[in-house]
Amino acid sequence: MGSKENGFKKRLLSTFIVEANDHIKAFSAGLIELEKGQAQAAQMEILETIFRDIHSLKGAARAVNIASIETICQSVEGVMSALKQRKIELSQALFDKLHHASDTINVLLSSIEGRQPAPGQGSISKLINSLSILESGDAVSPNMREERIQAPIPPVYDTGSSITREALYKKRLSMSDTVRISTSKLGSLLLQTEEMLTAKQAVSQLSLDLKEIRSMFEALKTEWKKVSFDLPLIEMSSRKYRQGADTQGISRYTKTDDFLSWSQTHIRTIDKRLAAIINANNQFSRSFERMVDGLLDDMKRAMMLPFSTLLESFPVFVRNISYDFGKEAEIVIRGDIIEIDRRVLEEIKDPLIHLVRNSLDHGIERPDIRVMNNKPRRGVITVAISQLDGNKVEILVADDGAGINPAKVKETAVTSGIISSVDAENLSEQQAIPLIFHSGFSTSPIITDISGRGIGLAIVREKVERLGGVISVKTGLKAGTTFRIMLPLTVATFRGVLLKAYGRSFIIPTINVERTMRVRSDDVRTIENRETITMDDRPCSFIRLGDLLGLPLRNQKENGKGYITVLVLSVAENSIAFGVDEVLGEQEFLVKNLGRQLSRVRNVAGSALLATGKPVPVLNVSDLMRSAVRTSATPSTPAVFSEGIDARRKSLLVVEDSITSRTLLKSILESAGYDVKTAVDGIDAITALKTGEFDLVVSDIEMPRMNGFDLTARIRADRKLKDLPVVLVTALDTREDRERGIDVGANAYIVKSSFEQSNLVEVVKRLI
Repeated sequence: MGSKENGFKKRLLSTFIVEANDHIKAFSAGLIELEKGQAQAAQMEILETIFRDIHSLKGAARAVNIASIETICQSVEGVMSALKQRKIELSQALFDKLHHASDTINVLLSSIEGRQPAPGQGSISKLINSLSILESGDAVSPNMREERIQAPIPPVYDTGSSITREALYKKRLSMSDTVRISTSKLGSLLLQTEEMLTAKQAVSQLSLDLKEIRSMFEALKTEWKKVSFDLPLIEMSSRKYRQGADTQGISRYTKTDDFLSWSQTHIRTIDKRLAAIINANNQFSRSFERMVDGLLDDMKRAMMLPFSTLLESFPVFVRNISYDFGKEAEIVIRGDIIEIDRRVLEEIKDPLIHLVRNSLDHGIERPDIRVMNNKPRRGVITVAISQLDGNKVEILVADDGAGINPAKVKETAVTSGIISSVDAENLSEQQAIPLIFHSGFSTSPIITDISGRGIGLAIVREKVERLGGVISVKTGLKAGTTFRIMLPLTVATFRGVLLKAYGRSFIIPTINVERTMRVRSDDVRTIENRETITMDDRPCSFIRLGDLLGLPLRNQKENGKGYITVLVLSVAENSIAFGVDEVLGEQEFLVKNLGRQLSRVRNVAGSALLATGKPVPVLNVSDLMRSAVRTSATPSTPAVFSEGIDARRKSLLVVEDSITSRTLLKSILESAGYDVKTAVDGIDAITALKTGEFDLVVSDIEMPRMNGFDLTARIRADRKLKDLPVVLVTALDTREDRERGIDVGANAYIVKSSFEQSNLVEVVKRLI
């Protein structure tokens, strides 16, 4: 009985978590709608809906004996009841506290599943106490504002613009006709199904082989008929010649005649049987193809999830981050009912989160600045999804903020060492904007846990391209910025173009192929040491694919009368023409990765099997484009290796009053190869800086005699030390503290609560 009871409790707890996630998502979505300032009638309807959700969640928590969630729900229920009875009014403090309650419940649910540690009982008690104060109509005092718990972005099911009782009812009703299945099992089943694509192609190839054999037999029959007409003449000549005297010759001729007759009979039999096999194979092939295509389509649909499974949590995410930045913003989501492969959705989650956070950090202005620019106080971030023709989907992440300044992009790129000042001057405004995707590029005045490291957009582009997609950006000063992502709907199978270059076969994803064309050999011109062709009355860079891939040069014959087959590939609105031997056709391929040992081979994304069973490389178009640019570019000056460069170890000064923290920081930085000295406060640090030579200062803020802010200001005021990098490592994590760090001239601001030693080492490496 004990094991059965335990099993029942586990199943009951699993059911509760699913139900609780649904209730808490509806609760959070309702709060977001209330914050938008709905009409009185709409407010009451939303209040009634989320009140019922919290009440149901409280009952479910009681049923599984989770007192912490039950108690929080009871307190929230009291606040909601007071709102319904108009005993209290909606306010920013009330919304903050209710969102905090939602985050806390999410963390508790995650802790039940073992995905996150449970919050301490003290923080839960503070939350319940502050909710009780709000219920009574009193304001929460500043000293009772506990640190907000960071809840994970949970998996969700769908979203909608209208949070009404009817909409939520329909949402829950739609869940009743679904079956939950382990994604690992479903993924394994899909992989096996996708393998059948190769079998389907093999069957098609078998049909072609049989038809070829049939044509060979037809040729044999034709030749046999020619010979059979000559047999009577041969027989007559033989008789006249031998006159019956050569009995052995006549016997041999008779045997030959018998053999030929026997062969003719068997050829007829084989022909009939071969025809029957071909007919049966054709029927089986058509049936098998329908079965594989149907099964693959069904499995793809089973693995498809709507974008809403990812985006429903974004309104709360935007609300919390904009609050941290001291800004007002909302998010508008369109097209989230479009479905995409779950594997693509999982991979694109982080890039979308970063793009939205980037819009809040760098795009949306503060309310006072927006009002000065004749904009609404509240900024708008739009995420729009649309399905394009074929196997593609487009994601737009747009904001109505300040836009990107091309001049500042050029300046930052030069400062970061991405391009030279000469190259920057030659770049147009449109050409300068893509520089933001380079690793190390950042316009943030200070490095924090949120921004400033210059790797965010580089990782976004890398992840998008790894999925076989492309990303581009359009912007205008004070008009906002739009990031455009194009992705395949699925990652396992894709439409590809099969081609040959220098006698070798390759596959290129159709999504990157702008066009195929033929040009005359003498139409290839050389401009500024780069080969180009003319396309739509404009020059387009040209390079032979075989040369780019380093294939051995062969004597290639141009197609037709001096013509070259050209494949024009495009990534992020940049196009390059690649010369190939021939284009063999377009079809669906099953892509295979190259394994861990070959996980990052330049210009190659994976491999695919042809119907013959021959493996063919699938080319990485983004890599090809970058390789083409590097290959065609002529270096202005040769690289020079200078000996005698100062190779001394970099010297750091750690300023920290806590001996434990001081020892930890010193150990981390010395392990990274730095020479580290320490100081106990700002005054001690100033003395050390005057008597020693240092490459960077790592400082706490809250210290006796002189704090970290004052120390940074003193360093910036000193002519000899003004360029010395300063990293503030502190427990102070409010927006005001970060802004003060920027004002005094700190280069980086790392919060101890989210401290990781890799972050510190990475920041130090970047600054020196």
